[in-house]
Amino acid sequence: MRTSGRAKPKRGGGVLLLGGVGAFFAVGLGAAVLALLTSVFGGAGGQCGSPAGSLAAGTAPGGPGGGIVLGPPGTGQLVGATEYGGPGDPSSGVLGSSGANLLDFPDSYAELGGMTFATATAMGGLPYLTPLRITWGQRSAIAYKRDIGLGGGPIDGLPRVLDLWWQLAGGLGIPYEDGLWSGPVQVSRPPAAGTGNLLGQAAGTADSLIAPNPAAQDPGACAPASVEGVPMTGGEHAQLLSGGLAAAPAGAPPAIAQIIAAGNQIVGKPYTVGGSHGLPLSEIGSTYDCSSSVEHLLYGARLLPVTYDAASGTLESFGEPGPGRWVTLYANADHVFMYVAGLRWDTHNAAGSDDGSTGIGWHPLIRSSAGFVARHPAGL
Repeated sequence: MRTSGRAKPKRGGGVLLLGGVGAFFAVGLGAAVLALLTSVFGGAGGQCGSPAGSLAAGTAPGGPGGGIVLGPPGTGQLVGATEYGGPGDPSSGVLGSSGANLLDFPDSYAELGGMTFATATAMGGLPYLTPLRITWGQRSAIAYKRDIGLGGGPIDGLPRVLDLWWQLAGGLGIPYEDGLWSGPVQVSRPPAAGTGNLLGQAAGTADSLIAPNPAAQDPGACAPASVEGVPMTGGEHAQLLSGGLAAAPAGAPPAIAQIIAAGNQIVGKPYTVGGSHGLPLSEIGSTYDCSSSVEHLLYGARLLPVTYDAASGTLESFGEPGPGRWVTLYANADHVFMYVAGLRWDTHNAAGSDDGSTGIGWHPLIRSSAGFVARHPAGL
């Protein structure tokens, strides 16, 4: 988590939070402003969020490209915003809680309210990479959630709900005040055809800023993937165990253990074209195919929404380009497989007879990646 919920006052009022989200609401806002948050944004809790290191979830085709594209003034709800980062605010660093280097992705904002993606709920707990059109003065730009922060009290009577990365703020014409600027901005959802919608990240209607609460429809949709009982191994490489299960490396980020836990849930399931498509990713299907099995694992670390349901070709645009440090997907129109901490997740023993079970699961050998597009989750 970044440190822009930092212990120095921002112009615009409020006591900056030094504790958790409960203290944020009890001390920073008070009952009246909390009521305003609830009425404007549909509540500040109970929403699903993506964990740090995710992605949440990926870059859609034509989606966030790392540049700031200015547009005419937009419309939307008036909210309180602050600015963070830059040479006058070195404590914030340059890495978002997603693991993305924000200097490479200046079209970024942070949702405030908590210490994790699940508790940063000042705007309802937006999924990672949710696009918002942000307007200040006569300029607007679409920005993407790549970070979180603690926040603070209201600004000019408006709830303080998001931080603007300093490069984004500068592009909108907001003055740089050593990262201490605060003021009102307008926020709105892009149209339904916007980039976030292509990966299911921008649920809800065009006139609704906050996505519907999935927990209200599926009480298990927000439950974190259990990592209890997942075998652990030393070092940074996963280990294939007898019975086809995998042990997670102790030196890896928590998301890797969550991915491996989800994989261990469905090891050995029969392969069926179209198997488990149409099911929420939080459910265990009776059969899987390549894309549905990979998506189940990614959901284990909340790198995809629970309703995500796409063919392998769509995953050619997942996340960021190239191999990752911990996770790499290889996708094309016909197939997708991936490596997690050195073990391959695949639907058959494509690397030969010594590659283990012919069923869905973990495989020890490297297979050819010719004809596939390499992608990886941000920060992994």
